[in-house]
Amino acid sequence: MSTESLERAALELLSRALDVTSADRAAWVREQAGDNQALADRVLAMLAADGSGSGRFRTGGASGDIVEPAAPERVGAYRITSVIGQGGMGAVYKGVRVSGNFDHTVAIKIIRPGVLSDALIDRFQRERQTLAGLNHPNIARLYDGGEMDDGAPYIVMEYVDGQPILDWTAEKNTPLSERMGMFLDLCHAVHYAHQNLVIHRDITPSNVLVTQDGQVKLIDFGISRPQEDRAEDILAATSSAKPSLSYTPGYAAPERSLGVSANTLSDIYSLGKLLQDLAGPESERADLQAIIAMATATAPEDRYPSADALIEDIQNYQSGRAVIARGAGGLYRFRKFVGRHSISVAAGVVVFLGLSAALAATYAQYTRAEKALGIANTRFAEARELSQSLVYDVYDSISRVSGTMEPRQALANVVRDYVNDLSVDEDAPGDVMFEVGIIKSRLSDLYGGVGMANLGDTDTSYALLKDAEATLEALLRRDPQDTATMSELVMVLRSVAMQNLNYRHDIEAAEAANRKAIALAERGAAIGDENERTLLRHVWSCRTDALQIMLSKGESEVALESVRQWRKELTPEMFARLGGGEEMAAYLAMQEAEFLIQLQRGNEAVEPLQYAISFRQQMLKDSPENYYQMTQLMVALGEMSTALRQTPNKAESLEYADDAVALARQIQAADPQDAGGPEGLSSMLIKQADTLVALEDYKTAKSALTEATALAMGLIQQFPDDLFYESLLFTALDHSVETDLVMNEGTPDWSCALLQEASKAVSIRQKLSDPDAGHDLEELSTLTDQTCLP
Repeated sequence: MSTESLERAALELLSRALDVTSADRAAWVREQAGDNQALADRVLAMLAADGSGSGRFRTGGASGDIVEPAAPERVGAYRITSVIGQGGMGAVYKGVRVSGNFDHTVAIKIIRPGVLSDALIDRFQRERQTLAGLNHPNIARLYDGGEMDDGAPYIVMEYVDGQPILDWTAEKNTPLSERMGMFLDLCHAVHYAHQNLVIHRDITPSNVLVTQDGQVKLIDFGISRPQEDRAEDILAATSSAKPSLSYTPGYAAPERSLGVSANTLSDIYSLGKLLQDLAGPESERADLQAIIAMATATAPEDRYPSADALIEDIQNYQSGRAVIARGAGGLYRFRKFVGRHSISVAAGVVVFLGLSAALAATYAQYTRAEKALGIANTRFAEARELSQSLVYDVYDSISRVSGTMEPRQALANVVRDYVNDLSVDEDAPGDVMFEVGIIKSRLSDLYGGVGMANLGDTDTSYALLKDAEATLEALLRRDPQDTATMSELVMVLRSVAMQNLNYRHDIEAAEAANRKAIALAERGAAIGDENERTLLRHVWSCRTDALQIMLSKGESEVALESVRQWRKELTPEMFARLGGGEEMAAYLAMQEAEFLIQLQRGNEAVEPLQYAISFRQQMLKDSPENYYQMTQLMVALGEMSTALRQTPNKAESLEYADDAVALARQIQAADPQDAGGPEGLSSMLIKQADTLVALEDYKTAKSALTEATALAMGLIQQFPDDLFYESLLFTALDHSVETDLVMNEGTPDWSCALLQEASKAVSIRQKLSDPDAGHDLEELSTLTDQTCLP
């Protein structure tokens, strides 16, 4: 087992081990690992390195993993001096600056090559840029970042020489008032991060360090361990989401153990748990107990809505005012008032009695006005924070795993409600416009993304795409050199091209969008900033889209020449520039095979298909539930069946067709709400039937086509007038009629059922703009009238 495969397997086993009681955990791990001693040792080492077994590494202060990687001698302008810690995704090193006129000690986080997919590398770069903008006295600074020679991303952060906050306060025996002050500093840091749309994800005592002079420093804004997700490499293409390893049990919100990724409210929960430990026995005080209970409420909606609200209640507690967490009871508030103003209360009793009625009315009006103002002021911020967190953290982490249509749909409903509040006009802030473009693009994928699990609502999907395109284009007009916006716009244009090709059958529109995407990606890559690699990957992805368009236009010879040239250009040097290109190589290999099959050169298509199938199978060994890899393997198996059918190896062709159908059934069973399930199964059944016809097994072929037709009909009933599904139904019906013709040696028994089937097929063909279909339909109509008597 390779090091990367071992790390992935260890992280998977670790996530399950966290559900086992600590006393039984070691024995359970050994039992699950079986004969794989290396796997057992690695998981036990990760558990031993951090009592939580969280698989995280720290940017300062915490103990390191007992297994140290080989440290590089130098990273950028810094020389490595020691290892701070190691985790499943990489390691953190201590380093010193080797150039300049000053000493500078830093912590350097390096992500292990191959652990993150392209999409997650992009996210790492986005987060690095965001963290670099955080400038708060209680947050460890991010100074620099980049990529190692092997493509591994790294960030250079402030090195904090301190102790975890609980250790520091215990050692110093600090009074509660000082501890509360330190907690407020921490809350201000978290609030500042949330205002800048950064979620910490793992607020624990070991991530809150205190320097020798008593300054609180929040460290380790981490990246969640993702499910396998190769969304960037492919547009032409979740069991339930597994718990993220980016949190520490005991401090993580309950919903995170269910697979929900971090957001602002989960950070609030972690703050509450930390406050409970920080306050110690004094947390039993009624007001403090109420604050902790509200911050750590099981239901996220019952917690403080923001870190700022928690800060306000802590300040209320410190000053003796009524805390929000205790409710708005009049007697409680009056007692708090008396506690603060005991001398003046007696003198004011008479005045209070005289004004009580007016005060009651005024207070009610004030409360309503204050509540309305609060709602107005926080609504936009809440919408923005929640939408950003849900889309970037939760949605991206589960979108490529089979079996997650239901949670994705529920998530989309929430996000759509909130994204409506992110109204954009020509004066909207650029970062808001950027987020709206991304969110609408993600929602479009859910409703009808090409090559991924979707709800089948292609009209809604396309409308969302065009909205995203308009938003990002408006933003790019403000700054034509903004490569981050270029990158997102290219992805949107790719989706526009593929939806026009596959769903709307508008090849001209698909070609126009593809040309626009390629030009934009090439222009952005030429700028040469931190997004160069991402945009270069986009250039190659757009090429695969162009090949699909050529295939649809019947330009197989041109497409074949292009794909063979591009496969030659995928040299080791280009792989290095792309940061890995194996996925692209496999995809281009399958496209070459498709063109050869269309040219009736199936024997030549076998070699590139073997390459593609082998790659997909290897990917699924490491990530058996990866939806994209499953669907791509299914398609490759189906194409191999077609290629072999053009050779004398028709029995082998049936074996591949059977495998493709079996995998299609597995994909469909994993998620009944995924419209791609019945679509893929119907397509594979048609391929299976074609091979059975070639083998003269007409009865079995007819049975497969009957099932394929029923699946397509089901999709049409769910999505009436969808041209993509009507085209699928036509193919199934057309092959069914042809099978009947072959079975009866060209003179079929024109039964009523067969005539109706043929009429439906030709009717669809007419709808798909076939000029000859009208005449055929007239003839079939006459036969139907004669045969299908009332």
